[in-house]
Amino acid sequence: MWRVVAINALILAVLLIGLEATLAWLVARESPTGIRAVDRLAQKIYWANVSYVQYLPECARYDSELGYTLQPGNCTFENTGFSTELVVNSAGYRDDEASLDAPEIVVLGDSQAMGWGVGQGTTFADIIEAETGRKTLNTGVSSYGTVRELMTLDRLDRSNLKTVIVQYSDNDGYENRRYLHAGTLSAMSQETYAKLVAGNEGTGGGFGHYLPAFLNELRWRFIDGEDGEDEQYDLQMADLSGPDVLIEVLANWDWGPTPPHLIVFDVNTSGRGGRFTEVLATSPGLDLLHSKVSDVTILHTPDILEAEDYLFPDGHLSETGHQKLAGAIVEVMAQNRISHVNKVRGTHYINTNTD
Repeated sequence: MWRVVAINALILAVLLIGLEATLAWLVARESPTGIRAVDRLAQKIYWANVSYVQYLPECARYDSELGYTLQPGNCTFENTGFSTELVVNSAGYRDDEASLDAPEIVVLGDSQAMGWGVGQGTTFADIIEAETGRKTLNTGVSSYGTVRELMTLDRLDRSNLKTVIVQYSDNDGYENRRYLHAGTLSAMSQETYAKLVAGNEGTGGGFGHYLPAFLNELRWRFIDGEDGEDEQYDLQMADLSGPDVLIEVLANWDWGPTPPHLIVFDVNTSGRGGRFTEVLATSPGLDLLHSKVSDVTILHTPDILEAEDYLFPDGHLSETGHQKLAGAIVEVMAQNRISHVNKVRGTHYINTNTD
């Protein structure tokens, strides 16, 4: 009897190890399999084991207003599929020190703008600076919403500011609504931040991490009654008030006596969405924004980026995605400099100012 039990236990162990190896292979792939259900499983398992840069003590620090910023200096940020160096200036942004001195262009955004998963010097902000010769500061920080991004802008030297690039993600809506409802944004306490840092320890994937995530997925699907298709819905379709919330946040901000040219677009993990900028470009609320910032350009990223421009299964922009996005933005800025008639035609971008 014990021999049968031992053999069965051995068979089970071999099967589990084989399943873990298969899941590890799936998550480590650089491209999708083309099988939708399998690729979605890879994404779920990957994100169940992600290490977040904002909760790594060597890469981030607590901030009483913003919750956290990046930690000045150098650190290594890695997850399954990438290992990147972050070089951070004294203000807590992934950019050089010189860019803090009266930048002409400032990029606001979250992990997509920060360059999650891509090498130092390869973000669309870096490429814009290299191609235009105009000093560009990248203030993107992982998980920041629009309000915290604007709060970082208020900390900067804006004496030479001409262009502000706003990278939006669908998860910005929660923070934006909190701000509009309360009239302010309260940052997390240092104690809360410390708990998040502690919870981030030991994450990042690796062999032995994927099977538990797979079993949790089975439980959610078959025991808890979830159908596993929740991510198929378009978050931006489900909440079409998001564009108007963004407009109100931008319109309520103090842009000073000489407002910069705003370039606004959305980038979400794995490119999901696409309706956001379509709704934004036709919103009646744009009149309110134009009364504060007359020069506004809206980029429609689905016309610029394709599926292969996102890291798999991570979902953040790849280096190719950053290059394409930078090219579209440079084209917009070049056209804007040529003419003050702010109507730009083309499949890559929509300019909402038709004056």
